[in-house]
This record gives sequence, C-alpha cells and structure tokens, in this order.
Amino acid sequence: MITFVSGEYPPDVGGLGDYTLRLREALTNRGCLSRVVSRRQVRRWNARSTLWLLRHAPGTGIVHIQYQAAAYDLLGDICLVPGLLRGLRPRVRTVATFHDLRVPYLFPKAGALRPVAIRLLARTSHAAIAADQRDIAALRQVTRATFQVAIGPNVVRNPPDGYERAAFRRSLGLEPDDLALVYFGLLNASKGLDLLLSAFECIRTWRPGARLLMLGGPAGASDPTDRTTGGSLRARLGRLGAAAIQTGWLPPRELSGYLLAGDVALLPYVDGASARRGSLLACAEHGLPIVSTQPAGLEVAGHVQAVESRAAALAEAVLSAAADPAPLAERSRALADRMSWPRIATDHLTIYEQLLYSRP
Repeated sequence: MITFVSGEYPPDVGGLGDYTLRLREALTNRGCLSRVVSRRQVRRWNARSTLWLLRHAPGTGIVHIQYQAAAYDLLGDICLVPGLLRGLRPRVRTVATFHDLRVPYLFPKAGALRPVAIRLLARTSHAAIAADQRDIAALRQVTRATFQVAIGPNVVRNPPDGYERAAFRRSLGLEPDDLALVYFGLLNASKGLDLLLSAFECIRTWRPGARLLMLGGPAGASDPTDRTTGGSLRARLGRLGAAAIQTGWLPPRELSGYLLAGDVALLPYVDGASARRGSLLACAEHGLPIVSTQPAGLEVAGHVQAVESRAAALAEAVLSAAADPAPLAERSRALADRMSWPRIATDHLTIYEQLLYSRP
C-alpha cells in the first residue's frame, strides 16, 4: 500500500492533484493499491496537519509526498514530515516528488530559511524524484538518492463518444481555415499570460480570423496568486471579445475534445518549456504542434519549438508551425510516447521496491 500526500486532489482544481490521480490510476492498473491524503483531510497544510499526518501514518510501506510549494499554502511544514517519520516510523520509506523547486513563503522575513526547507525535504526523504534534468542536478547537490521520472500528461486523448473534429470546430464558430491556438492551464503567474496575449494580438494582424482557446479553470485550489493573475488579465481578455474562447474547468473527456480541435499550442512559460509541465505534455498527447519559450529543458527541447520570450518571435513561430504543422506534430507525439503513464508506473514501482528491500 502506498500513501500519497498531495497538497490538492480532485475535485480540487490543480495540476498537482491531476497528476496524483493519474499516477494512482496507473499504479492500480499494475496491481499496486494506494490511498491519498489531501486537504480534504487536513484543510490547511500547517503544523496541525503535520501532527495529523504523523498520527495517521502507516507503520510500514511507502509515504509519497507530491511537493509543490503553492499546493501546500506556501507553508513549509510538510518539509518536516520525512525527517519526523524517520524517528517515529522507522520502517516507513518516504519519497518526495518535486514538481518544481520553488521555495515556500514560510513566514514574513524568512529569507534564507526558505531554500533550507526544500533542501531538508530532499535530504530527509529516502528518495527524491523530479522530471526536469535541471531540477535533478540541483537535488543531487543535496542527496544521492535522486531519480528522474517523467511527469506524464494530465489529460489523456479520449474525447467524447462520437466526437468529430470538423463538426466540433463549427460549433465553436471556427471556419475550416481559421487558426485555433490552444493555451491550456490555470491563469498562473508562471505561465507567461501577458506574453501569450501580446503574441496572439500579433498573430491576428496576419490571421484576423485566429481564435485563442483558453482551456482550464481560472484559478487552482491552492495558489492564491492565480486569482490575482486572472484579475490583471480581465480587461485585455475583454477587449479580445469572441476571439478568445475561455472554457473554464472542463471534465477530462470534454477537455480532450477541445485539445483535438486546436491547430497549434502556444505555451509561453516564464521559466521555459520543461518536462515538469503536465499541460505541455497534455498538448503533446493530443498531437498538437507546440510553440513555447526558452530555455527548453533537455527532455523536451527536441520536441517543441522554443523561442525567446518576445511576442513577435512567438507569433512568427506559431505562423510557421501553422503553415506546416506535420513535422512539429510528429515531434509532439514522439514526446508523448516517451512519457506514457504505464512507463511512469513502472519507474515508480522500481523505486518503491528498491527502497522497501534495502537496509534501513
């Protein structure tokens, strides 16, 4: 039995919860049972939740923490859990997956203590996992027990029964020659949304019929900055009118239909394209040509068109991809094949078995 600790989990909206759900499903298909602890049990990820986790931790097996600072209310209490479990539950093996290395806020004027929390979580866990080679390099400065495992798409290709792309596009008001750009993700500050809209405005000077499909909820369950970011974009989105289609949160199969209706994915991440982005991998799963920003992580660099973070450069790359989509779409599909959920489940089982059968 694996006990997952995830800052958020469906029906909460957020990429971390979607990932944890997909991983559990993949492991279940391999005969590995699991349970999950999320804010449904602890409400807020503070010292009280840490005590709750310690009281309810299993006596043996794996406790696997899915870590992303924002999903834990930007508090650092969760970073104490592996070290405390080593003393209180010596037969438990703790794994931490770092979905990024952003530091928690902790408290005002925490300063240098913030990166210490991340290092403590990595050092006291029996294994640290990350998807991006840059994160792996940073974690290996703290612990040798570091493993690289892909994240995987948070939406699989599975549109509604009877789905027909041309008919669905017509229902959105798209003509056959209209360019449909896809942005998938929450309205998060790390997603480069101002740059996205600037690039889209450039594209419309060349392709006036272009439409922007903004897929996903406006805010996640955990990160309060999503609402601030969304509010700052409201006026610009309003000026685009019908050119921007905002769907809000969608069930997975409906979302898959929208992804398949797009022509090119435009994902201008602030920190560049990387394998830690489930939204990027979902676009790859649906065979979309992907235009993103530099620096591109080693794992995705050969599969996306990553350009400098300028609206004109992104617009040029999108128009080029739209003119000849096949090569970039093929590279997207190859990326999705490399990061399939069955393979991810196998990699996790290998790590779990290594920990469970090793000496304390």
